[in-house]
Amino acid sequence: MTEEIKIVSKVLVQETDELHTTDLKSFFADNNLIGLKAETHSNIQETLKSTIDLGAVFLCESPDSEGFSGTETAKEIHKVRPELPIFLRREHTDSLEDLSADVKKACAAAYQSGNQDILKQLIDRYLFNTYYPSGFIRGIEEISLNAMQATFKSTHISCSIPYLIRDRIIYGELFSMMALEGQWCRGYMMLQTGEQEMSQLIEGKKTALPEEEVDFRTVNNLMSELTNMIWGSFKSRFFTTEGTNLSHLIQVPIIINHERKYITFGSENPQLCFQYTLQDENGQLPEVTLYQKFVFNLAWQPEEFQETPDTVENLVESGELELF
Repeated sequence: MTEEIKIVSKVLVQETDELHTTDLKSFFADNNLIGLKAETHSNIQETLKSTIDLGAVFLCESPDSEGFSGTETAKEIHKVRPELPIFLRREHTDSLEDLSADVKKACAAAYQSGNQDILKQLIDRYLFNTYYPSGFIRGIEEISLNAMQATFKSTHISCSIPYLIRDRIIYGELFSMMALEGQWCRGYMMLQTGEQEMSQLIEGKKTALPEEEVDFRTVNNLMSELTNMIWGSFKSRFFTTEGTNLSHLIQVPIIINHERKYITFGSENPQLCFQYTLQDENGQLPEVTLYQKFVFNLAWQPEEFQETPDTVENLVESGELELF
């Protein structure tokens, strides 16, 4: 029997009650959540300015040490990152009905202390609402690590536990995207990282590219090659071509706001993320972070998932092998 892969999600927490903080820690441990605690309103604002990808926010109604209540903070968070579900802990009710219209719009739901059943229903609804087959998760990591190890020399590459986000922020200046179109899923794969970080790897002779006169075009070529390599292996491993005709299927607009580093695919579902860390084995170059994100906004039928054996024909067709 295949062991299930653990998928987590990072959530932001602002809580004034120590007893309830303990309850939340227990709940998070049992439900694959990583809590990031912000003591004050100012801490929350700084966190939201960062590139930390979040799955949800847990607030309490009581004011913090700076005098800001959870309802005030919820409205501000909603303005900056409206895609994040906000769960508001209240003292005497688990309803939002008595609150103002703008607070109700900002918060996904309310709950009371000690009611972990409601919390479980909320995270299942807003975060863990999609099933990802274990073979699919393992396959993504294996394919991606192989491609990166073939691309970057003398570099130790590690991958974090896969996690889910509701955020739509983009990390870094470099962003590559490829469509994923198969019989059982349709969506996009993205790679995101910093231009300077990739430039340093090329200049440090960690790739096959010439290190002289590195510019943004050189870096773009590196990202393009890596994306293509991962996409080709993904296609050959997870998709078959028998009877496939996807040209008539529906598409939705993809909106990118460069100023706000924001992208949306017209879907409310969480994105599946992998974070890769690249470390120079000689310790001479700074650590590089590369994010890989998946959104299946057009179709997702995991019950039809199956892996394709890596036959010679499949590898040649995908470009992994070349015939003389």
